[in-house]
Amino acid sequence: ITTGTPKLDAVLYHRGWGRRELTSIMGGAKAGKTTALIHFARMASFHGFNVLYATLEVGANIISDRMDASVASVVMKELGAKAASVAEVVKKAGEKAGKLILHEYPSGTFSPNQLRQLVQRYKTPGRNPDGSLRPPIKFDLIVVDYADIMAPNYRTNDAIENSKSVYVDLRAIAFEENAAVLTATQTNREGFKSTVAKAEHVAEDFNKVRTVDLMISINKTEEEAARGESRLYFAASRN
Repeated sequence: ITTGTPKLDAVLYHRGWGRRELTSIMGGAKAGKTTALIHFARMASFHGFNVLYATLEVGANIISDRMDASVASVVMKELGAKAASVAEVVKKAGEKAGKLILHEYPSGTFSPNQLRQLVQRYKTPGRNPDGSLRPPIKFDLIVVDYADIMAPNYRTNDAIENSKSVYVDLRAIAFEENAAVLTATQTNREGFKSTVAKAEHVAEDFNKVRTVDLMISINKTEEEAARGESRLYFAASRN
């Protein structure tokens, strides 16, 4: 499932995101994790793949605005003034794209089992909000923004065990659905200050590194950020 960037696809084992695999984008606060997830979701859709995007932190309306601005190459603050032209560009882009469906949930309430139920709901024919029939949808890419603030299926008093449970279940969902699952995770303080965030800089629970098939960190100095640049580092890879 393409990342939308040929040079990135070329260095990945599956020439894109692998089905039945869990990938995590790692970065410090405001490093661009959500921006990356939005981009990868949009590009997969543009290439004909069906995408489910579950946001647990940023509001769905903001995610939608960011996607629309990106598709139409318009800065966010101009969306209102250019609403008609943006809508036209988005509609035209959607004619050839796969499905991209967005859901939002409060932080700390959405569990892997709820994700399973959501995926199953779309695999069953139903009705759209306007009453029209909705054909079944099989998702190729499932994006969770982001796993660190999911709820485990069965909560314990051990935060690390809860975190491990979430990541193991997300990887299981990727296998069950023959889909790629893409999420994000925070760095710890040391990683936030580092020029390159590596596997040992993952926040709170190293089991995340053991569980994911691929972990890519987003890195940028203040000078790079000022130039609109960042670096991707392969922190962990099963293949």
